[in-house]
Amino acid sequence: MQSLLGQFYNRIKGSQEDIASEGLVYILKQSLESRKVINQIVKVNTNLIFSDLSFQTQNVGKDLERPDISGKDENGKEVLLIEAKFWASLTHNQPNGYLKRLKDNTVLIFLVPTLRTRTVFEEVKSRILEENKDLEIDTENLKILIKSSNKHIFIKSWNEVLNSIKSKIEQTNNINLISDLNQIIGLCDSIDQNSFQPITDEDLSPKIAKNINSYYEIVDKVVDELKNRNKGISTKGLVKTPQRYGYHRYFATAELGMNFALKLDLWEKCADTPFWLSIGGITEKGWDLTEKLTQSIESLSVRQNLTLVPHPNGKGIFIGLKPILFETEDIVIGNFAEQIERIIVEITNANIGYK
Repeated sequence: MQSLLGQFYNRIKGSQEDIASEGLVYILKQSLESRKVINQIVKVNTNLIFSDLSFQTQNVGKDLERPDISGKDENGKEVLLIEAKFWASLTHNQPNGYLKRLKDNTVLIFLVPTLRTRTVFEEVKSRILEENKDLEIDTENLKILIKSSNKHIFIKSWNEVLNSIKSKIEQTNNINLISDLNQIIGLCDSIDQNSFQPITDEDLSPKIAKNINSYYEIVDKVVDELKNRNKGISTKGLVKTPQRYGYHRYFATAELGMNFALKLDLWEKCADTPFWLSIGGITEKGWDLTEKLTQSIESLSVRQNLTLVPHPNGKGIFIGLKPILFETEDIVIGNFAEQIERIIVEITNANIGYK
């Protein structure tokens, strides 16, 4: 949907998430019907039933966590947090800092662009698994339950939530409020659909260029480290390959053909990491992806909570690898090499016939 606010979204200074959050809370404060929609979304996804909630934005907690929207029941208990996202990554406090803040029988919702629902879910799931094991994970519906505390986490798109509210408000014939809501819908649609994000001062910092250049260097250094550690790994006859969306380094063992890559397209669309490992089996026809190898990689991804993306040519699968954070370059390189070595060992030890 087009709207005046949507037309000028790229001229908004500061946080677009804050504008959308403030707009949503304005609608929620004005309309009981809109609040009922939020409660219904919670009920359908969690079976929890809340009273009419009061909402506010930017409610800072004791550990300085600052969810975009918080909802309290009639007793003042904070039972719902909503985190608004467009294209920014999760912060250090998300989601675990928010979950520590919430008491039992509560809900955390992430509102994101339609294209990010799956990737944000995978990142949220990965972070929750770092601190919680008693989980019920519904990958199909993008929901997670911490069973011991009955805390629910789920992902919804801006489009789904805002249009559900609009449908309910239209039944009340509140023309002014519908007009206000259409402005927010138009803003979110414009941000959701436009691949170009406005350039900010921070984007032009030399630090951004330095970081990306260092990522290219890390790819080379990780492959060199693998060769030093394992004499069975070879790059003979395999060339370094720059591509439109990144940079690829190919290497192989006797059974597996691999590619450690900087993949900007997968970073944007699939997971919060620029580093990806592609694996294929070495056959008489070259590098290929057999059914058994696919099963082995998928089984590995479940055990290690890895993100998988099929290679467009069907001859491999990309595995998202997360760098260790807040460490020096040598530790990051060593950790990547260890991750890749573990993957090679697990798949090779599965005794799959690649040839």
